[in-house]
Amino acid sequence: MTPTENHRIIDRMLQHLADGTTDLAAHSIEIPSGEFIDTARFQRERQKLFMEMPQVVAFSGEIAQPGSYMTTTILDVPVLLTRAADGKVRAFLNVCKHRGAPVAAGCGEARRLTCPFHGWSYDLDGSLAGRREAAAFTDMEHDSNLIALPVAEMCGLIIVGAQTTVPQQKLENALSGIDAALAGFDFTDAMSVGRHRYEAAANWKLVAGLSHEAYHFASVHRSSLAPLMYDRAVVDTFGQHTRWAFAFRGIEKLAKIDVAQWPDAFPGAMNHTIFPATVIVVNSGDAEMIRVEPGRLTGESVVYYSGVARDKDNFEACREAFEFGGKLFEEEDLPAAEACQKGLSAGLPTVIVGRNEPVVQHWHQSWNKALEGEKY
Repeated sequence: MTPTENHRIIDRMLQHLADGTTDLAAHSIEIPSGEFIDTARFQRERQKLFMEMPQVVAFSGEIAQPGSYMTTTILDVPVLLTRAADGKVRAFLNVCKHRGAPVAAGCGEARRLTCPFHGWSYDLDGSLAGRREAAAFTDMEHDSNLIALPVAEMCGLIIVGAQTTVPQQKLENALSGIDAALAGFDFTDAMSVGRHRYEAAANWKLVAGLSHEAYHFASVHRSSLAPLMYDRAVVDTFGQHTRWAFAFRGIEKLAKIDVAQWPDAFPGAMNHTIFPATVIVVNSGDAEMIRVEPGRLTGESVVYYSGVARDKDNFEACREAFEFGGKLFEEEDLPAAEACQKGLSAGLPTVIVGRNEPVVQHWHQSWNKALEGEKY
């Protein structure tokens, strides 16, 4: 994201505010309710969109220093991320080779990671460092190192394959098209401000859609977000990926000053959604990651929410922004999605997506193409 591109987005937003418009899709669409409640489709989504596709799971800054690690989950797969002494990011199954217990929990810094069950320890490069009564295992010929997962690090984001069979090339191409839009946001040097995990009684696509339209601001966020943000949107697509920008109230003042005096950072939020369902929200000094996954049933989902401070001099303000966003998501957005899931389960035949919800439309079309095997 260059200052020139940023100014183009500001100019588009100011035009919308002046005209009372927003970016629109060509037409409204209806989505069959089966896309949210059909069990067979749901299982295909879990396998095709999540297990077989690269997943953006963390900001580089969350494990910035050599000797740091963090754990997460992709569907039911426990994942360990490390940055060893050589500075390289690695990903492993968070599974001890002895019995399968996790070798780490949470995040932190360590020279070695030790399984709490029988005490097998591993270096951050995944190699077995030691085990008690090692002589009892000398007849075992197979590799006792941690099982490596495919991983890539680009644009300050860490991308992982949940299966060892996910081709490395897929990971290298995971940000194709949107990489230039993500450049320059300093995710590599950003400092972690927090992590949360939410569960919702709603299909994952309903939850993902919460970060794809501002039409609900005036109702769901009437007293919280709506007084701060306009519900007008500037939308761009990058192959499978999207960018959706919405502005702080007060941006209209920029229309009265010279473009040369406009800020280099967009005065609002930009939601970059990376296939299949990781949203990178960039604000002036901070950034959040909202990673949505299917739960175990069609009407369940899991959300991993993390935040980083890009402006380290204002760390506390970034932390407060992160907590504010999480509170809105948990207390206002998720209940709305859960209510919709009940309506679908009660017999609503289709879901309507209006012209003023182009990003929602894009993502349903993108997911369907991926399930059908089509390529962009």
